[in-house]
Amino acid sequence: MLVLKITFIQIIIMKNFISLLFIGMFINMSLAQTNTFTVYYFDAKPGTEAALANVYDDFFEGVEFKSGGLYLERMDRGDVRGTHRVVRFGELGNWGLVDGQKTNQDWQQFLDDRSTFVESNGPRYSGRIINSNGVDPFSKGYFQLYEGVVYEPEKFIEAHSKAMGEVWDYEGNAMLFGTYDVGAPGGATHWAAFGADDLESLMLWKVFIEENNAKGQAEYFKARGKTEDLTNYSLRILKQYGGFNQN
Repeated sequence: MLVLKITFIQIIIMKNFISLLFIGMFINMSLAQTNTFTVYYFDAKPGTEAALANVYDDFFEGVEFKSGGLYLERMDRGDVRGTHRVVRFGELGNWGLVDGQKTNQDWQQFLDDRSTFVESNGPRYSGRIINSNGVDPFSKGYFQLYEGVVYEPEKFIEAHSKAMGEVWDYEGNAMLFGTYDVGAPGGATHWAAFGADDLESLMLWKVFIEENNAKGQAEYFKARGKTEDLTNYSLRILKQYGGFNQN
């Protein structure tokens, strides 16, 4: 009986150990497969965009990122915040520059040079990139973004992922969506981005969906669950450093 009791206790301990090990592996896998971003809004001084871009070129061109990279973007129309924004993105737990490439003095000089052409800094937000259709955003540099409150995330993610493949696919355009996790612009919990070559291409894309996939579009809105649309705006990606990778 004593042997059986000890064996039973060992089994329980082993099961708990395996459960903890599995949870740890799951957390590590989730971190490794999660792409994150931080977006910084700011107002550039009038007429300084080219000079500002040169500052970013001088600092970031040729550097190596652990994963992901950085975009410098110009806000275009709609509910915009500031004249420009910077988006840093990469794999959660493994992003930013590879160590040893820039000193603290290098960073300070970059910030000083940048401030010469920046009128004011705006808000910043961080979140995750949940899914994309695999198209490099920089190859389709004109984007319309939608922000809103998603009350049923599971329904939204399933419906949005399905629509990217079955409803909205058009001429190799870029699509991605994700969450806001730290900071919520206007209370938004999620965002979706649609990228084309330019404004005209974006408008032609909308016409294509209306004329060819109206039924699928209606099914998407029905299937995505309770959602509150808050805002939308467009922008142009001016510069890319590093690269976009979506597992």
